[in-house]
Amino acid sequence: MSFRDNGDKEKVQAATDIVRLIGEQVNLRPKGKEFAGLCPFHDDKSPSMQVSPQKQIYKCFSCGAGGDAFSFVMNYHKMGFVEALKYLAERAGIELTPWQGGRGQGDDGSGSGGDRKRIAAANDLAVSFFRALLKHEQHGAEARAYLERRGVSPEMVETFGLGYAPDRWDGLVTMVRDKQWDRDAFEKAQLIRPRKTGDGDFDFLRHRLVFPIFDAIGRPVAFGGRKLRDEDEPKYLNSPETPLFNKSATLYGLHAAKKPIIDSKTAVIVEGYTDVIACHQAGARNVVAALGTALTAEHVRELRRYCEQVILVMDGDAAGQKAADRAVEVFLTGDLDVSIAVLPGGQDPDELLKAGGLDEWEEVLDRAEDALAFVFARTQARLDAADTVTGRQRVAEGFMNQLVELGLTKMGEVRRAFVVGRLAGMLGMSETAVSDQLRQRTPRNRNPRPRHFDSAPEFSEGASGGSRSLETDGQTADSVAPASTGNPEDGGENHDDLGLANGDSRSTLPAVEKAQRRLVAALVRAPSLFQATLDDGSGLDEAVSPADFTPGPTRRLYAEVYHALADGRTPTLAQLLADFAERGEHALIQLATAADHELDQALPPTDVDPETTLDLMRQQLLESANYLIQHRRNAEADRLRQQAMHQPDDQTLHRYLESRRANPSPARVPRPRN
Repeated sequence: MSFRDNGDKEKVQAATDIVRLIGEQVNLRPKGKEFAGLCPFHDDKSPSMQVSPQKQIYKCFSCGAGGDAFSFVMNYHKMGFVEALKYLAERAGIELTPWQGGRGQGDDGSGSGGDRKRIAAANDLAVSFFRALLKHEQHGAEARAYLERRGVSPEMVETFGLGYAPDRWDGLVTMVRDKQWDRDAFEKAQLIRPRKTGDGDFDFLRHRLVFPIFDAIGRPVAFGGRKLRDEDEPKYLNSPETPLFNKSATLYGLHAAKKPIIDSKTAVIVEGYTDVIACHQAGARNVVAALGTALTAEHVRELRRYCEQVILVMDGDAAGQKAADRAVEVFLTGDLDVSIAVLPGGQDPDELLKAGGLDEWEEVLDRAEDALAFVFARTQARLDAADTVTGRQRVAEGFMNQLVELGLTKMGEVRRAFVVGRLAGMLGMSETAVSDQLRQRTPRNRNPRPRHFDSAPEFSEGASGGSRSLETDGQTADSVAPASTGNPEDGGENHDDLGLANGDSRSTLPAVEKAQRRLVAALVRAPSLFQATLDDGSGLDEAVSPADFTPGPTRRLYAEVYHALADGRTPTLAQLLADFAERGEHALIQLATAADHELDQALPPTDVDPETTLDLMRQQLLESANYLIQHRRNAEADRLRQQAMHQPDDQTLHRYLESRRANPSPARVPRPRN
């Protein structure tokens, strides 16, 4: 049974507000009747994604990503359809109909996604195992005592899913064996490992307080463990990377901090697990931690979805200074505004919050310096401490080299001018001289930056670029009357007088595909137009069949709509997107949303009454259909022309002349108006 048969898809889709759904992952701002935000599916520099509350769809005008709630969850969270349906149903409080899946439902557990699903299931079971042991009266006593000494509340234990790994080599291994869990999945999750000598496995985490590491929607992807005995080393032990876990892109506590980060437009980054928990317990809930690494480009891409500013909380030691350098690189690339807050007296966040409370924490954040100012101040101090001109020169040149290495050349003009001005003031040089010095330090063999396309290649309008007309440069391959190069009185084999010579070879394909998309979009928006009468008196349902479309996704989309309408059904855009998501037809999802947007662009932007809107859509549909029919006739005439040129017998010439009489003026085809 498919989900389309039990109504679950429709119920979940109707109960999901796509603006709220995407707004939980991306910072959205109102833009007219829609909302705009940075697209999470490519390296977006300015808001390219729009979310429509009326249509319940999203569309990126840069990379082409688009779809409904199902496709967003599937693409953003890397889920199959069944997993996405369950996630959205649970989120909306809807109980799904019991379902027995089969092959082809998009979530069969096979292929590269199968390992991810099995690892995810193993992680879920491991979280339950560790949490149960923490609550166990005997086994969890030492771990609970540690939490009590640290003042961690039961609420935080629950929020962060804390647990305990037993003090034995095979605690989890025994559970996996006794419960007949998927042993291979636990090995792939790096929770158990095969022994180097002999048979069997051993537990990766032993006698440790366990910190599950959750992704942004609260799924466990990895684990960290803190030692409970002084003699055990290391102090913290973290999961190696797996198909589910990328250490450089994961932030601890993001599942609990995401909404506060979006609301405050600020993310605060601290050093470790317990720092995050202490901050959340004190009420500072927009706090996360990098997993033993400095702030990375992947962290930045993750955080840019939620906020505009990052505050890096650090002490003044060498490791903190190194982290500051990395923060400057983030600032220089212009992806986020990064500030640095230094904790007083070498305290950690837990100590500061217990001593001064949330007010003192906020004061520390308020005193945060932007990363560039922080590094400039440090360099100024080194300049002041230099005793000789040579020493000051060495500091200055080293700093300029550092700025270039950290990404100064990647900055936009405004931000770069700001940096050059600050540098000139600090060194007592002109801005021109500083610019020259920086230019000399820029590698000449730097690889060119990747090009970011303004639109999805699949839906581009051809080399003419940007034109909203359906024809290429106003002409088609058949729009120019063929020139005669022979004398019709020669009696030779030249038949150019019949119009058989090749005309302009420029392709009409972009215009044809655009007309096809517009026709489909109009039918989805107004199904009654399926019975519209065309210029030649025929009905659309008879005159334009799926076979008349260019082979590819547009033909498949039209076939979906055509056969549904022919069967008396009226497919909506929402229904189509949900069906395509279930079947994994991502190309059709993007195509349907792109076609719908193109139709919007062709219609007046102002509100009009429904009857006028229907008339305008009818006009778009009829112009597109007539264009496609004329194009089909031209293509047939061209085929006969080519045949007559190569096989100039009387029968072939007769068929060609008949086609010319039936279609006497293919030179100009009225194009659909925008």
